[in-house]
Amino acid sequence: MAGADQVLKQALSKYKYADIARRDVTNAMTQFKDLRPSHDSFIFNDGNRKELLNLDGTIPVTYKGSIYNIPIGIWILDTHPYNPPMVFVKPTSAMQIKPGRNVDTNGKVDLPYLRDWRYPQSDLLGLIQILVIVFGEEPPVFSRQSQMAQSRPPYPGTSQYPGQAPYPMQGSGFPMPMPDSMNQPPGYSQYPSSSTQYGGSGFSGYPGPASSGYPGYPTQNYPLQYPTSTNQYGGGSNLPYPQYTTPGTNTVTSSAQPGSTSTVTEEHLRMSLLSAVEDKMKRRLREMFEQAQAEMNVLHKTQADLVKGKEKLEVMVKELENEKVEIENNIKLLQDKDQEVKEVLQKLDNQDKLDIDEAVVTTTPLYRQLLNSFAEEQAIEDAIYYLGEALRKDVIDLDVFLKQVRELSRKQFFLRALIQKCREKAGLPPMA
Repeated sequence: MAGADQVLKQALSKYKYADIARRDVTNAMTQFKDLRPSHDSFIFNDGNRKELLNLDGTIPVTYKGSIYNIPIGIWILDTHPYNPPMVFVKPTSAMQIKPGRNVDTNGKVDLPYLRDWRYPQSDLLGLIQILVIVFGEEPPVFSRQSQMAQSRPPYPGTSQYPGQAPYPMQGSGFPMPMPDSMNQPPGYSQYPSSSTQYGGSGFSGYPGPASSGYPGYPTQNYPLQYPTSTNQYGGGSNLPYPQYTTPGTNTVTSSAQPGSTSTVTEEHLRMSLLSAVEDKMKRRLREMFEQAQAEMNVLHKTQADLVKGKEKLEVMVKELENEKVEIENNIKLLQDKDQEVKEVLQKLDNQDKLDIDEAVVTTTPLYRQLLNSFAEEQAIEDAIYYLGEALRKDVIDLDVFLKQVRELSRKQFFLRALIQKCREKAGLPPMA
């Protein structure tokens, strides 16, 4: 365990959430003790290489009343647990991947649990527990046909390899590996190489050479889907492993050989019932999980819609508050102007009648002389106009008209000369 802690410390040193990832990985390794951590390189489809934590080992899976150890590899990303890990099935030389709904031909595992990964609702321990259930319903590997089936002695209690134990039926430990003479057939690789690309998956193959420490699943004389109900011990022969018979019982070995007989005991019936109940509970658990996952997806969508609606409402409330402040300022300004108008009107009501001639008061005598001369000149202009109208209507005689116009014109000429001098003195432009 100390070595595993050292590997975890070294592998998670550059992770973004090292403490959370360490707790999650440690919790999973505590429940599944056959998973061992390692620090390896992982090559992605785009050629990028990263040093990632890899959990390598087996998980116990119950299939038709027997327990089998399925070899897997789990790559932990450097953003764990906020991004889902990558899971691969890693068959030994005696196994072959069985593609299905959750496993592709390269061994990559795809589950709704991974696609809908949300921390802290999703964690590594929950993922492995889901893998145990899914692999128990549909095993991801089956036995490969090799020369081992033909070379095995016909007697079930002997083996051409002394000291080799059969694959265990119970327990989560590793069985003894196959000897070197039973390597895989030519051209078959135990794992995809580090440069293998998984089409459409976004992940690359396993880096580095494959380990030979995983349990070998012996093969049959014909391709047999792994695991089988008649070969509980994983042997490569059709003969079962001999069972120990206690005195006083009627139990005999299974009828795997032609002509043999078997007796069904209460223990067999009890095991059959337990297996049936276990299968039914697994189906129910899977249905409940899928239903809960669907409800969770609906709740996530509803939550996203509510968050968007909340953001829109916050924007609308902020705009309304700004408009409210602007309207209050305008109301205050309008009230101030209204008060000023009322004060001016009140002053006008309190004053006496205004003399129009005294309404305009000049600041200097020069401007006063200029103003008076201009007013008188304009008055003379009006008088000459009305004299012309009177002559046209025969109100006055021509002699009277000419006499009055001559006097007014002379006076207007002097006024205009005076206005021109005043404007020059005041620095104003000359009249047009």
